[in-house]
Amino acid sequence: CAAPLLLRSLVQLRGRSPYLARRRRRRRRRAEASRMRTCWCALLLAVLSSTTPAAGLAYNERRKCPLMNVLLAEATFKKGMVIDVGANGGCEMATALRHGRRVIGVECLESAYHELRNVPHIEKHPNATLLHVCAGNSTRMAELNLASDSSSLIEDNVAHGKERAKVPTTGRVREPVVLVPLDQLLPPAEQVAVIKVDVQGGEYEVLQGLLQTITRDRPVIGYEDAGPKFKKHGNVRSLLKPLGYVCKRSGEDQVCSETP
Repeated sequence: CAAPLLLRSLVQLRGRSPYLARRRRRRRRRAEASRMRTCWCALLLAVLSSTTPAAGLAYNERRKCPLMNVLLAEATFKKGMVIDVGANGGCEMATALRHGRRVIGVECLESAYHELRNVPHIEKHPNATLLHVCAGNSTRMAELNLASDSSSLIEDNVAHGKERAKVPTTGRVREPVVLVPLDQLLPPAEQVAVIKVDVQGGEYEVLQGLLQTITRDRPVIGYEDAGPKFKKHGNVRSLLKPLGYVCKRSGEDQVCSETP
């Protein structure tokens, strides 16, 4: 009968031992430190995963949009809406809306699309529609090479010069995207007066995916043409010439309209 009492006394004595108490405190401190490191790592991962690797342009109402103004002037007597492919920043969309046009903005870069959704007079405007999709000449999956407002489907176009400096230094440098010909998405009952394309070298394929609309409505077309700065999928002038279009340079852009 004395054995259980002796054993209980020894356990109680060990529980009151200063040495054992210090060991338990050290173990608790190490466990707490381990939990804190785990929490900090989880927090850091959450922050990194929620941080957009390539930010779109913030809307700036003072920003000038000379290309859209030229296109709208060329299309003064044309009825129909404006298609803004590469709507990053919202400047061209806002300009066309101020001229009373219905506008469909197409933006491939995820962060740029969400930036546009946060511009109240675009997001809530009754004549504005935003599409988060990449315009192309066929329906397929692809990868967008991230470089802020210079993000491109062509990897070489973000590998040099100023564009290379815009590539994220942490996190992902590409994001998966879906390409769709815009002829498949545009409302067939609505005429198109203006098409503006600025997609860092992919303009040829975008317009290939709009050939039905172009042939039907004969819109004024403007596209970025930075010369040898960007690699391109094809020659836009050669694509449009058989349709009776003539292109002229306007800064770093080309403005194309039907032959008078």
